[in-house]
Amino acid sequence: MTSSVNAAGEIVPPAPVSAEPLVWVNGEPQKDARVSVHDRGLTLADGLFETLHVKGGNAFRLDRHLARLGRGLAAIEIAYPVALGSWLEFALTKASVQRFGGEAGLRITVTRGAGPAGVGIPADATPTVVMTLSAMPRFPGIYEKGLAVHVASGRRNERAMTAGLKTLAYTDAVAALLEARRAGADEALFLDTDGHCSEATASNLFIWTGSSLLTPPMSCGALSGITREAVIELASTKGLETVERTCTLQDLLDAREAFLTSSLRGLAPVVRVGDAAIGAGVPGAVTATLTAAYRALVDRECGTLTA
Repeated sequence: MTSSVNAAGEIVPPAPVSAEPLVWVNGEPQKDARVSVHDRGLTLADGLFETLHVKGGNAFRLDRHLARLGRGLAAIEIAYPVALGSWLEFALTKASVQRFGGEAGLRITVTRGAGPAGVGIPADATPTVVMTLSAMPRFPGIYEKGLAVHVASGRRNERAMTAGLKTLAYTDAVAALLEARRAGADEALFLDTDGHCSEATASNLFIWTGSSLLTPPMSCGALSGITREAVIELASTKGLETVERTCTLQDLLDAREAFLTSSLRGLAPVVRVGDAAIGAGVPGAVTATLTAAYRALVDRECGTLTA
């Protein structure tokens, strides 16, 4: 096995072969995790999830992830699991994370629970909560070389009832990514139904014009990303103006730089859209500056910053 670059851009050894994911279902550790075949998360994608970056036993901005999860659950009338906080405290120990080299990805999935066939909402459903702690995924080359992006043929529906919610329904994203791969690209970008840039398959979009940082607003169907929020904060500290406004595909093609943000990849430079290079066709200086600032922020807030 060889070392690789993690989401923070650091060279780290691979996780041991024995470091299989740790799984909890409704707070109980599971060796062979099982959920009901009647669970509505499985049959109807009736649920929500959060993905978090964990370092040294602390999840980056856990409070904001849980707040977003709470808002989403309220919107689709699933009861917030009151024991979730204590379950997370038990799961996020340094010993658990050290199993994966001190850094891990955490996924929290909450479904409405098991129910009879059909869409009708059962009155007595008990939510199912699945927590998975696993080794950080590897993203070889993307921070140095950047991503090639394909514009998906489908559209992000900003008028959908679940727009802005992190639901389990990601089939559109999977289909878009498959289409991107067929086109020789690494990632897919959705436009909204009015033709504005919305978001990538699981990432928010930022455009550097040379004078300001643009990012699509939530009204374009984009998710209110936790990493997106952090980058907006960091841009202000670096004297970079950030503007949330509708962005056309031409805005992106005319950009000096562009990048995508997400919890596990952090900031991923975009160097090509279709056949067109973005700026010089390589990751740019503003992206590099914000990437370094974001890595430091994660280390600082997770208590892993070294002198």
